[in-house]
Amino acid sequence: VSRAVARESQLSSGINAEYGGEDGQKIQKNKEYIPEPDEFDDLDDEEEDEPEDVAPIRNTISYDAETQKLIDVFEEAETLYNEAKKQFEHAERQVEEVEKLNEIDFGRDEEFFSMRGECFELHDGKYKYKMCPFDQCTQDGTNIGKWEGWEKDGKGNVNYGVMLYSRGAGCWQGPNRSTRVEVKCGSKNEIVSAEEPAKCEYAYVFKTPAACTKVQEEHEIHDEL
Repeated sequence: VSRAVARESQLSSGINAEYGGEDGQKIQKNKEYIPEPDEFDDLDDEEEDEPEDVAPIRNTISYDAETQKLIDVFEEAETLYNEAKKQFEHAERQVEEVEKLNEIDFGRDEEFFSMRGECFELHDGKYKYKMCPFDQCTQDGTNIGKWEGWEKDGKGNVNYGVMLYSRGAGCWQGPNRSTRVEVKCGSKNEIVSAEEPAKCEYAYVFKTPAACTKVQEEHEIHDEL
């Protein structure tokens, strides 16, 4: 106990020696002004308080009658310009669509034109095959060929009995997928069969009234009955 008392006495003497007796007493007194932890929290809360919402400053500038008239004319002209621009862009898109249609061969007498924009599907129990004439063919959503055109013989004559779709999705260690569609006379538009005779090469049989002559159509209806 005497040793502890001696150490405390030495510590007090050291403080007085370093800061002076009077300064040492000031240090002890200043301890009373150190805030408690809870007081620090109160200070933080005050700093984190968000300022109250301030109403946005609005443009309240007023113009003389002549200037306001010019502003109104300008705004009306701008509105008319934007509307005219929209109409022009719409017309431009329509022209592009017509040009694309003109590039497509819909048959000798445009007999296949009615299938434009239509799509036909076949579920064989394993895959879902789809054909959108003059656009693309798919197998379970995978592109297996984009419209290329009608098949041609060695002399360049068009065969309206076979559609060709090429440049489909790439095939693993193989060529890009492609589809050959044999078009036959039928009482309705439908894919009647779909298969893959070679790797990434597909073959459809598609029936449509558009492929029928009057005599063929009569025979087709008779056979189905």
